[in-house]
Amino acid sequence: MQRVFVFLLLLGSQYASAADFSGYVTLTTDYVKRGVTQSNGNPALQIGAEFDFDNGLFLGAWTSTVNIGNGPLRQRDLEVIYYAGYVFEISRAWRISATAVAYDYPGQSGNVDYGYEEYSLGGNFDDRVWLEFAFSPDLYNTGLSTINIDLFAAWPVNNIWAIGGGAGYYDTSNLTGSAYQYWQLGITASLSWADIDFRFHDTDKWVPIISTPDRAKSRFVLKIQIPF
Repeated sequence: MQRVFVFLLLLGSQYASAADFSGYVTLTTDYVKRGVTQSNGNPALQIGAEFDFDNGLFLGAWTSTVNIGNGPLRQRDLEVIYYAGYVFEISRAWRISATAVAYDYPGQSGNVDYGYEEYSLGGNFDDRVWLEFAFSPDLYNTGLSTINIDLFAAWPVNNIWAIGGGAGYYDTSNLTGSAYQYWQLGITASLSWADIDFRFHDTDKWVPIISTPDRAKSRFVLKIQIPF
C-alpha cells in the first residue's frame, strides 16, 4: 500500500504546475493523536507537503518524530503518513471528502509491523465544522478493524484569533476489547509567518495497546506551524 501512495505522490509531482502546492514545518511540545501522546509527552518535529489539483484530487505526505514503546523490545521513533483523496464541492459552503491514508514506521524495532491503512469520509461546512468517519480494516496487521468518529468546530474571533474544540470516539474493541472518548479545546493565532496553537487534550480512559495511563492523561500542547 505504501508503494501505491509513493507512486501517486510522484505522479502528482509531474503535474505540479496544474496543482497548488503547500508545505509546512511544525514544532510542537507534544504530538497528540486522538487524545493520546505519540511522543511520550516530549516535543516533536513534523514536516508535511500536499498537492491540491483543480479537479478535487489531493495527494500528500507527512512525517513526525514519535516515541512509542510497546514493551522493552518494541519501539517506534518515526511516523510517516502517505495520503490521497478527493474533495467533492456540494455548494459554496459544503464539501465532502474521501481519503485513504497509509501509516508507516520506518526503523521500528520488534516483531510487530505497526504500519496500517485507514479510509475516511468527511464533511466540511464553511471551514468551520468538520465531521469525519474513519475505518481501518487491519490495524497493526492483526486482521482486526477499528472505527473512529471525530467532530471539530472552529469559531473566528477576529482576523487573527480563532477558538476551536472537538470530540471523538475511537472504537478499538475488536483489538483491545475496549473503546474510548477524547476531546480538545484551544485557541489559534493565524499570523503572516506562522499559525500558533495552544490546546488542551484529554480522554476518558486508557486502552491497552493503543495507550497507557500516562500517555492518555490530560495535557496542554503548544504548536507552531510555519508554511514554506
